Amino acid sequence: MKDKKWRIAKGDPSKEKILINQLGLPPVIAKLLINRGAGDVIAAQTVLNPSLASFEDPLKMKDMPEAVERLMKAYDQNEKVVIFGDYDVDGISSTALLLSFFGKIGIEASYYIPERAREGYGLSKEAVDNALNSGAKLIVTVDNAITAHEAVDHANSLGADVIITDHHLPGRSLPNALAIVNPHRSDCEYPYKSLSGVGIAFKLVVALRGALHKRGIEKARLPNLKDFLDLVAIGSIADLAPLTFENRIIVKHGLDTLARTKRRGLAELMAVANITPEEVTVRDVAFGIAPRVNAAGRLKRADICVDLLTTDDSAKAREIASTLDSDNKKRRDIQKEIFAEALRMVDETCDMENDRAIVLGAGGWNTGVVGIVASKLMDKFYLPVILICFEDDIGKGSARSIEGFDLYRAISDCSTELLKFGGHELAAGLSLGRGRFDTFREKFLAIAKKRMMPEDMSPVIEIDSEVDPGIFDFDLMDQINSLEPFGHGFPQPVFISRNVDIGEVFYMGEGRRHVRLSIKSEARVIGFSYGDFFREHDHTSSRFDIVYQPEINRWNGRVNVQLRLIDVRLSQ
Repeated sequence: MKDKKWRIAKGDPSKEKILINQLGLPPVIAKLLINRGAGDVIAAQTVLNPSLASFEDPLKMKDMPEAVERLMKAYDQNEKVVIFGDYDVDGISSTALLLSFFGKIGIEASYYIPERAREGYGLSKEAVDNALNSGAKLIVTVDNAITAHEAVDHANSLGADVIITDHHLPGRSLPNALAIVNPHRSDCEYPYKSLSGVGIAFKLVVALRGALHKRGIEKARLPNLKDFLDLVAIGSIADLAPLTFENRIIVKHGLDTLARTKRRGLAELMAVANITPEEVTVRDVAFGIAPRVNAAGRLKRADICVDLLTTDDSAKAREIASTLDSDNKKRRDIQKEIFAEALRMVDETCDMENDRAIVLGAGGWNTGVVGIVASKLMDKFYLPVILICFEDDIGKGSARSIEGFDLYRAISDCSTELLKFGGHELAAGLSLGRGRFDTFREKFLAIAKKRMMPEDMSPVIEIDSEVDPGIFDFDLMDQINSLEPFGHGFPQPVFISRNVDIGEVFYMGEGRRHVRLSIKSEARVIGFSYGDFFREHDHTSSRFDIVYQPEINRWNGRVNVQLRLIDVRLSQ
């Protein structure tokens, strides 16, 4: 990993003073709110108390009225509907959401999720044919199809209607679908653009429920929308939707719903992941639930995950959860093998002194796992990474990028070498012919070299404030934790303390890789993989600048505040 740059937020003393005086907040909390974009009283109150009543009207989304009208026709005429999903957590939770809601209101619905390895991402002609075999005349996509021109035209030619719900960036033109619900449309005035796929599917459900209520159906007879927020939360967290505005409301209330979920599948999944439901967090979803749900789609078909999220059978849910846990362990083993091979290829084929991206291709890699490996290579080298798996003459790839380099734009500028591609600034997928790989690689590396400056290639740690490490008591930690949920777009607070005098260093773990530090302010510091640093630097004759996150540590019945080390340097 490259040396990290430390960037301390400037803050805004005048705004901090207003929040301190009007809301009675401690200065540290006021600064944390301002650093996260909540610079006035109303915005701060919205963060502190995210309310379901603050949701925007879903009918403000372009084509939402048309989508609802067509679904009401299906409702009235007892038409069959096919939900076309995706094999990641966002797509799976979206599919389960619509399937559950449609079932509860009486719309006959089935679903189709493509097989990643054989069919790839998104709506295709073959997928349309498969979806319509049931006799349905309406396809509703979730988390995909914003660029599926040919497939939509094919559906139209067969007399079927297509409603697209998606959150990925549109291309230069839109498919000829009956309705396209995507806040990224240039003609969509919906104010919040950063919903996940399941967030948009939830908006469709909200609008459809509203239309049913207008028909005279009492709200008490309609499904309670809060009961679906567990699905919306796990999809939003897994897809790294920024935890701001509406996503924040979804995740805050969705975690509450998850804590008391009625879904047997989620309860069993939390059990195999050793998650205590009443204490479930964003991190639990991101590192416990999401990898297990994703594992099925990475290794085989994701259909069992939809079954898991919709079944009322406890025994079936337990069996599927156990299968997903096993799949996740297999995924980890495959991931380690691909990562090791990719590292060897970097050493043998890449010019790490001059290249500003990594583009690798190989046969035999698992297409469902290379995205994770690309992320790990990106973390290790802090460069954009594209990994392509070849089977016969076709390669399918996953790409991940660092902040500041627009991956989608760069790949788009190489599109003449590709069969198809999609994604956004930080993550993308693509496919190409084997004969195009070398030319694509050369073009992409040239674009990266032109657009990335040397200063872009060092990871940045965003720091909230410089403080005395002794300020973190239980009261302050309670106030910091009141800002939860933390996650993408609303990060856990990070602080810096300078000229810290370290009293003792205790080495821990295998190979004494980790450290526990005692510092003169009596705060406890834990540092993972910092053993070598403190063996190389004499703590008895030096002072240190430390960057850390304060947290509550519970261990063996004891509870204390500790500072988890993120980075450390010798004081100047």
